[in-house]
Amino acid sequence: MRGGVLISGLLHVALVVIAIVGLPAPSLAPVDVAQPIPIEIVEIDEFTRITREPEPEAQPAPPEPEPEPEPQDAPEPEPEPQPEPEPVSEPEPAPAPKPTPAPAPEPEPAPAPEPEPVPAPEPEPAPEPEPEPEEKVNVAPPAPPAPRLRPTPPKPVVQERKPAFDPGRIAALLDKLPEERKPAPQRPQPAPETPQQPRIGAQTSLTISELDAIRQQISQCWSPPVGATNAADLVVTMLIWLNPDGSLARPPQVKGGPLVPSSYQRAAQDAALRAVRRCAPYRLPVEKYSSWREIELTFDPSRMFGG
Repeated sequence: MRGGVLISGLLHVALVVIAIVGLPAPSLAPVDVAQPIPIEIVEIDEFTRITREPEPEAQPAPPEPEPEPEPQDAPEPEPEPQPEPEPVSEPEPAPAPKPTPAPAPEPEPAPAPEPEPVPAPEPEPAPEPEPEPEEKVNVAPPAPPAPRLRPTPPKPVVQERKPAFDPGRIAALLDKLPEERKPAPQRPQPAPETPQQPRIGAQTSLTISELDAIRQQISQCWSPPVGATNAADLVVTMLIWLNPDGSLARPPQVKGGPLVPSSYQRAAQDAALRAVRRCAPYRLPVEKYSSWREIELTFDPSRMFGG
């Protein structure tokens, strides 16, 4: 039993060794292997084209060389024409001198405006003064607020307003108008601007109606200062000189008065000056020019408003 197992084991080991190593083979003679010959299949038409030599292509004949041009003699250069002399331009005639323009006449200097005195500032507020229009000669006076023939006092209203001017209470305006006034020889009077004065015969005096007309005309332009305590100190006496057409011949002048007026007195003088300038020209009869060519006016606020 034991011997059979041993034999079986040896046989298995021998089989494994044979499988790995291999059985020895007998030596064989070497076999000559023929080299492979490549064979190409060519068609007949291709074969004939290959065996036939290609005919040489006919080459074009080389072009004949162009004959060289014969050298020509160079043409002689033409002589350059000499430049023609430039024509001498005749000198242009000198331009005739322009006529010298006559000098323009110098404008006459405008007359210097009359300086108006500037009112001194008042301590108490005063109503705004009306704008003073420019002085113009022969300008119609402004339309009066009240009828000229019979001015009636304004009706009482709720608001306080200034009393209306009453022609019956303005006798202070022409307080010192003389009945007959002759030209003063000692005071030189400027010649009136009109080219010719009307002829005046015997001197005549102004009638009461003419005096009232002057008072009424000036009262419409006079605005006395408001707020003065003593009206007696505000009386202003003024001299005016008139032309035959009623316009001012020279600036009016204040007559008398204090050397150093107060602010109220200065305001009263300015109000009188504005009234005289604003109401010009005055409507007065020309035939009585010798009587009203120089007038003395007195502006009294106390008599104007019944103070």
